Amino acid sequence: MLKLIFGIGIGALLVAIAFVAISFFLFSRAIKAERDALVAAAEPSSVTISEKRLATLPMPVQRHLRQAGVVGQKIPRLVTLTQKGRIRSAPDSGWMEFTAEETYSTNPPAFVWRVWFPSRATPVVFGRDHYLDGDGRITMKLLGTVPVADVGGSAAMNEASLMRYLNEIMWFPAAYAGDNLTWTPVDDTSADVTLTDRGMSVTARLFFDAKGRLINFRAQRFNSDSNSIETWETPLDDQGHFAGTNLPISGSAIWQMDTGPFAYIELEVTGVSYE
Repeated sequence: MLKLIFGIGIGALLVAIAFVAISFFLFSRAIKAERDALVAAAEPSSVTISEKRLATLPMPVQRHLRQAGVVGQKIPRLVTLTQKGRIRSAPDSGWMEFTAEETYSTNPPAFVWRVWFPSRATPVVFGRDHYLDGDGRITMKLLGTVPVADVGGSAAMNEASLMRYLNEIMWFPAAYAGDNLTWTPVDDTSADVTLTDRGMSVTARLFFDAKGRLINFRAQRFNSDSNSIETWETPLDDQGHFAGTNLPISGSAIWQMDTGPFAYIELEVTGVSYE
């Protein structure tokens, strides 16, 4: 009898392990398929950051693109970057470490952010955040099996994801001169920018220091946790050099809430490549 019970227990364990392994594989393959679709749909840009085009932008943006070193370059078709950092779900929650890889296309605007908690080597939770074909969606699963976050399917979420894309153009700044962006001067150290895609438009204010480095991004953005529009900022810390470009490489994201600022993510860029 004990042997039978033991055998049943071992069998159930093997079935559970197989189920998790298959679920993990299928979820990973689905995320890879999204990235592959993004790459296949990406079109090359005809825009070169010329002096003539630069002159149409607000002065702090001109200084930024000169400081970034993209004058004379074309807007890349594809961008891939790697990150590490930590994230939390509430001001009183503990931080969770993560590593991530993100792929962007610039024409059309799209991204797939693949993230592993605590790391790719030990993915207890993993998932993705994407903006594809105008759809914004976040899905995270425990061991690739049990959903712990699944947010999307609304116009507000689509716009929030487009806003994230606008924010992250900081890592491929040549796209600031793209035809789908409209700039409005504010003063010598800031400018407003509007990105339009598939009938949606999002607007933010960018802040620069005297050397032209981007130091903050501020916008009104949908917060899926509170289900409301709130002020969202991404103050930046260190600068680095990747793929021949000077870029901000570390910072945080903050919700400015009625109860005070809530910094929910801190990250560092560890690699950038352009195609």
